[in-house]
Amino acid sequence: MAFFPLVSVLDTEGYCTIYNFPSNNWEKSDKDHKTVWALYSNGNQWVSKSLGLIKSGESKTFYYKDLDLSYSVLCSPIVFLQLRKTPLPPYLDQLPDQEITLTKVPQWRATVGFSLNQAQTSYQGEINPFPKKASLLTFHPFIQYNTIKNYFVFFNLEKSPVFRKGTIEIYNSYSKKFIDKIEVKSCHASVIEIDQYNFDKDDLPVFISRDMAGIPFGFGIAEDKTMLSLEHTHPPASFVVHGERFRVQNEIKKQWFSELTIK
Repeated sequence: MAFFPLVSVLDTEGYCTIYNFPSNNWEKSDKDHKTVWALYSNGNQWVSKSLGLIKSGESKTFYYKDLDLSYSVLCSPIVFLQLRKTPLPPYLDQLPDQEITLTKVPQWRATVGFSLNQAQTSYQGEINPFPKKASLLTFHPFIQYNTIKNYFVFFNLEKSPVFRKGTIEIYNSYSKKFIDKIEVKSCHASVIEIDQYNFDKDDLPVFISRDMAGIPFGFGIAEDKTMLSLEHTHPPASFVVHGERFRVQNEIKKQWFSELTIK
């Protein structure tokens, strides 16, 4: 049920480039013309909007500003794009299932990016709904110094359109010292200002959520707004080559969650 996020954070303009051609030539995929649909939550239901046809072999770029959604500097509702053949009703209680065949090696992805003045940054990605009972553990080595402002950005998507609140706890991974606790929201991009915590260059911050999963990013903006940088970490299971990957991930989380406590 892959979706492609479209979001603006801080002072940037968000965009998403959708591709209607497969990422390899050996897996079976759907090569028909498709319609790009935008879905976003109003807090009670999913609102859908057709963004037009995209022909086979084409790509198109969509901008957050064109959806005319209001957002705050530190919390932005995410628009989720989906390729479809059949139309959607104006309002839905649950996210629609995927109805086309997408390649998996590598994943069929979009270019998700941000621009500010002449600077631009992006990553190749998609997002699938996270279960409500899920958690986050991520170490954050992406802090830059001198003239860079650093942020932690957290993307979440769940099947339910009802916004719920979660929390992210911040610790120093070396000392296990508790730093702060921040509220985040489902189906949003939540932003945490990192520089306020004055981490040293040898520190390794760790961010955990015991009640919400999502995709974590390190976002850097030059003070003169001439440079943007975006990096995301991967869940612990991504680093396991053999064996039961998610069982290993659960053990890693269990260990760190027991060691990191608010005191």
